[in-house]
Amino acid sequence: MMIFENKLDEVLEKIVTRWGIPGLSIGIVDSGEIAYTRSLGVQSLETQVMVTSESIFCLQSIGKCFVSCAVMQLVERGKIQLDAPFVQYLPYFKMEDDRYPQITIRQILSHTSGMPDMDGFEYNDLVFHPEVDDGAAERYVRGLSSMKLVHAPGEKFLYSNIGYNVLGDLISKISGQAFEEYMKVNILSPAGMPDSTFLLADVDRQRVAVPHLRTPEMIINPTYPYHRGDAPASFLHSTVVDMCRWAITCLKRGIYQGQRILTPASYDVMWTPAAKRGNPPLKEDMGLGWNLGHFDGVQTVSHGGGGFGWTGQLILLPEKGRAAIILCNEESSAIGRTSGAVLRTMLEQEPQAGKVMWMVPISQALHAGGIQSAYACYDELKRSGGEEYVIDDYELIGLVYQLMGVGKIDLAIDVLNLNIHAFPESVDSYVCLADLHFRKGQHSRAKELLKKALSIDPGSPEAALLLEKVRQH
Repeated sequence: MMIFENKLDEVLEKIVTRWGIPGLSIGIVDSGEIAYTRSLGVQSLETQVMVTSESIFCLQSIGKCFVSCAVMQLVERGKIQLDAPFVQYLPYFKMEDDRYPQITIRQILSHTSGMPDMDGFEYNDLVFHPEVDDGAAERYVRGLSSMKLVHAPGEKFLYSNIGYNVLGDLISKISGQAFEEYMKVNILSPAGMPDSTFLLADVDRQRVAVPHLRTPEMIINPTYPYHRGDAPASFLHSTVVDMCRWAITCLKRGIYQGQRILTPASYDVMWTPAAKRGNPPLKEDMGLGWNLGHFDGVQTVSHGGGGFGWTGQLILLPEKGRAAIILCNEESSAIGRTSGAVLRTMLEQEPQAGKVMWMVPISQALHAGGIQSAYACYDELKRSGGEEYVIDDYELIGLVYQLMGVGKIDLAIDVLNLNIHAFPESVDSYVCLADLHFRKGQHSRAKELLKKALSIDPGSPEAALLLEKVRQH
């Protein structure tokens, strides 16, 4: 038993209450065993079915580390080479850029290919108009032909969900199996994960912890998000118990109950820094499909996920032989507070609940009295000097994406203007606000906002890309 296990129970209950989280499920692995599980709250605010360690969550981007392991498996079997041009294996992959033939598999795995990412609108358009047939993945890849690279392949880090979806189609074409079937047979089943799948049709919907959004009131996402072409990057479904078994497999460098999935050498490759992320503590560097960092001087190997009403975090401490999985059916920075508390517990330090982010009281104020109440709430939070809440320049952008997901564009614009009122130098806010005005056909306003963003940060790739798109209209 960990020294502060009972204290962790108290902290988790406090986080769930203070943040208004519908449901949370946690597991901790120690010395090759599941040492701790705890579940709080409900799978759905509508049904009030309680969350358990067998509840199924969508893990979002955590699935990328599974994709990386599958790619390394194909490398070990001599089917592909990490540094070969990607188009060598998938000739119909094309982009509107002369540099795309230079992209390698290693670069896609490390997010250094130069490929762009989807913005909030593009992601919503994709997953709320799902394609579920066997040809969805290839159509997704072929649909990239009009896209341009953001920078030269290998130049620097730029996170790209698109890249991992392309890898999913690669896995399918090289193996001769559907991506989801390959993952089930070669990765998930050998790791003892019977309740895990990348295919929504295989999910037991009665056990799903459904996604919840702040709109600003907490609601169940009215559309269950999914697109088979985006499954590799975003739609692994799993349970805390299954994920603990995955953590055990990875801590043992690719072996579970005597069955080897990957060699230790492949883990050495994946867990070696390939690009600088510069976002400590957990995201100092990018390996191949894994974030690399340190927490209080202890090495961490991790991947988080979040979007559409779910958040999650998988954290390995290879030096300690411990790991944790945290899954939540709500989308906020509560996952960070929970991860910090669990990490401290694993390191035999006393866990803390930490402060709540200002999105929570701002959402409550919006729900109660509209945008003017939100401004008044901000003024009160500022006067209090941050005694209970943290005010930062990014948290409200998460609220904006949730509002966008249910079509509340005008309210999203109001919230972004509040964020800019609080943080006049927030480049992300200007870019997101410009995107919203662009979508509303207000091109002049969009250009004005993007020029402001670029005056603050001339090197912002997001602002430059969007400005180019706006000018084309």
